[in-house]
Amino acid sequence: MMKFEDMDGAGRAGGEGVFAGEIQRERTALLIEAIERLAGAGGMDDVVAILRATARRLIGADGIAVILREDEQCWYVEEDAMGPLWKGHKFPLASCISGWAMVHKETVVIDDIRKDSRIPQELYRDTFVRSLLMVPVRSADPIGAIGAYWSDCYSATRKQIDILERLARATATAMENVRLVAALSKALSEAELARDELRHRVKNAFTAAQALATLTLPPEHHRALNARIAALGRAHALLDERLAHQDSITLAELVAAELAPYASEGSDRLRFHGKKVRLASAQAIALGLVINELATNALKYGALSRGSGRLDVQWHMSGQHLVVEWREADGPAVRARAIENFGSRLLRRLVEGQLKGSIRRELCEKGVTCIIEFPLKCAAIGAAG
Repeated sequence: MMKFEDMDGAGRAGGEGVFAGEIQRERTALLIEAIERLAGAGGMDDVVAILRATARRLIGADGIAVILREDEQCWYVEEDAMGPLWKGHKFPLASCISGWAMVHKETVVIDDIRKDSRIPQELYRDTFVRSLLMVPVRSADPIGAIGAYWSDCYSATRKQIDILERLARATATAMENVRLVAALSKALSEAELARDELRHRVKNAFTAAQALATLTLPPEHHRALNARIAALGRAHALLDERLAHQDSITLAELVAAELAPYASEGSDRLRFHGKKVRLASAQAIALGLVINELATNALKYGALSRGSGRLDVQWHMSGQHLVVEWREADGPAVRARAIENFGSRLLRRLVEGQLKGSIRRELCEKGVTCIIEFPLKCAAIGAAG
């Protein structure tokens, strides 16, 4: 049997001392490559394949096996050996040495399996195995093991043990990453499904509102209301479509979409302007809700509740902060006390909590003014638009 110290990193025989430096460099490079490949593994199959391709060469064994824990069983999922081992078989934890290593959270070195009472001799009788090294994967709570086997009586060296334990640690990290990616993918799929369901429900809500308006209101009223509901539906669909397929939206696009339902054809009662600023999706959603709430309040109590009312929205940058000014004019008289009823709690939660900014509302002679300021993330600033 060719021992670990007599082999180079590719399994070739080398003269004693002549190739020692080269052997060590090759083995170190192979270990680094294995760890890097494990770090980028996309699934459990990738992890197992990497171990099969590298573990045996790394320690110069006659065979290796990759074992996963399934509840109270050891599943021998893969092997690379000079003769068949137990690939595809499952054994109780208590009846195999890999289970012992996992249960006791210990590395096992056996130089002669025929003299160790932990070895189920009947399982090894038809194999080439005479000695072994078994390392659990994830020391705190093992989820598998890597076994190395030799055809002669042999005691694994400290260097071999270190290499296999390092590989086991990298394997544990890779398996955890795979588990997290799988969990995240499932969560994203469920979130996508929930979003589709919500989109469907919102669309149905708009349709139901139009139907109720048609049934309960006189024609001269329900036509105008239905037109506004339809505009709200289009604005919602536009924002949903934009943010579903890109990670940002311009502030002008956002304001236009949110205020479109309140615009009158041929009228300039709504104005908005400022530099071209792109908002990341999270900030766009929060600010869109703020604008929607302000517009709803203006429709109930402020400038948009009258045909003569006017609204001007403008924005500019102040350092790294975006400042949005909402100014209403020529609306009905609004008492100072009423300002606090304009969805103030929701507005503060959105601006201060999600946008990490500030909001200031004032009752001027001409109407309500609201100044919103918050730090802009991933800002892209250009000419007015």
